[in-house]
Amino acid sequence: MDYSQEYYESDIRHWNRKKCWKYFADNIFMVSSLAAVVLGIASGLVLKICFTIPALDQLYISFPGEILMRMLQMVTAPLIVTSVITGVSGLSVGTSRRIAVRTAVYFVSTTLMSVITGMILVLLIKPGVAYTADKSDTDEEEKFSTVDALLDLIRNMVPQNLVQACFQQYKTERIEFQLHTFEPNSSVETDATEVRLVERYVEGANTLGLIVCSFTFGLTLKRMGDRGRVLVELLTIFNGATKYVVNLILCYLPVGVLFMIINHVIEVHDWDTTYKLGKFMVVVIIGLIIHGVIILPMVYFLWVRRNPWRVIKGVSPALLTAVLISSSSATLPLTLQCCEERNNIDRRISRFMLPIGTNVNMDGTALYEVVAAVFIAQLNHINLDLSQLITLGVTAAVSSIGAAGIPATGAVTTLFVLTAMGLPAKEASILVVVEWLLDRCNTVVNVLGDCIGVALIDQLSKRELVEMEINDQDGSRSPDSNAEGSVQDEVHTSNTESFQTIESLYITS
Repeated sequence: MDYSQEYYESDIRHWNRKKCWKYFADNIFMVSSLAAVVLGIASGLVLKICFTIPALDQLYISFPGEILMRMLQMVTAPLIVTSVITGVSGLSVGTSRRIAVRTAVYFVSTTLMSVITGMILVLLIKPGVAYTADKSDTDEEEKFSTVDALLDLIRNMVPQNLVQACFQQYKTERIEFQLHTFEPNSSVETDATEVRLVERYVEGANTLGLIVCSFTFGLTLKRMGDRGRVLVELLTIFNGATKYVVNLILCYLPVGVLFMIINHVIEVHDWDTTYKLGKFMVVVIIGLIIHGVIILPMVYFLWVRRNPWRVIKGVSPALLTAVLISSSSATLPLTLQCCEERNNIDRRISRFMLPIGTNVNMDGTALYEVVAAVFIAQLNHINLDLSQLITLGVTAAVSSIGAAGIPATGAVTTLFVLTAMGLPAKEASILVVVEWLLDRCNTVVNVLGDCIGVALIDQLSKRELVEMEINDQDGSRSPDSNAEGSVQDEVHTSNTESFQTIESLYITS
């Protein structure tokens, strides 16, 4: 009896050990990233306390992290361009045009709402700023720079050279010149100040121009139909190859993050960053709660006049799974089951929207990226103007779409946004400490946005679904109308014969 109990306990221990190794194998990226963070902090503290590291050696320590940033910059433009083109050109489906338009409007509007929510919170709370910013500019200069920023925003939307747009963007600078003049009929010299606008190109990818051109090109390929299908397939393959390259880069990511954190710990002379990181987490969580608990249910209620909590209750198993596995793509089968069986969503709507929404509608990820990018800019005392904030919001929304299928989308796409905006991404390594937790919260909001969108479009498209069903029935009847008529004649004849037979038997009896 003791032997069997001991054997049972050893079997349980072996099963737990096997389950633990399987969990580490399935989450190797998260485990390795967290291990790199812990090892980087420990190594940085040891080097900082025990040794005096000169600036030249710090440069050598940061070299692996610099290589990581270069690799990410290399794939940023191809990933965004191919994702936008294939996403726009792939919207042509055999569904009702009104349903497709409603779906696109919902995805775009909710993503913009999440971006705006995150932008407002991070600008109001300012988690990366310890003190109030020094306002040295006058009101007149701020108004003037705002006008120039808006004009530069429009100019960058129409780049002169697409190749140049991959690494440079247009910027107008306001420069004051001192002029020495003589008054008429006098030898008195006077000094005057003249403001001139200097137009030049600065380093940094023109992401907004690439997005606009890619969107236009995708619409053109969609309107071309079969003639543009070959190029769409080629770009789809190129997009998949780019994501494969990104996955290869992710294998090097823990190494790069390790040395970036070591260098960051050596350079940090105050631990005020820890307090700022806590404020950053609070801002992200508050934004996700506002978007998931207030904005999305309010959108559903205002358009449908139904209780949104029934929808949320119906998809609660999918939301729980999203928290545990932190992947909206892996949650898709359960999400489909909850929407169709628990919420009684039409299969045509759920099968059309959910696969697209899983890859396109990333509200939580977009909100996280906006807050993270502005947080990093605040840490580096960089004041973003209006055009940079607008470009940042658009870039975050598009990169959240382009990051579909990439593990740990929050951390990776934040690096994409920072490098695309030309912001310093060295301090982004500290976000990995909290990214594993925030990414799960992002995934819940992503899945919730898809489920509420499916329920909303299903309620708004009842008439179109009935029309589609009638058209399908009419289409199935038309080619077989003659056959159906002959079958009905045969059935009528057989029924008449059987009735006569039963009547003759009744008379005989």
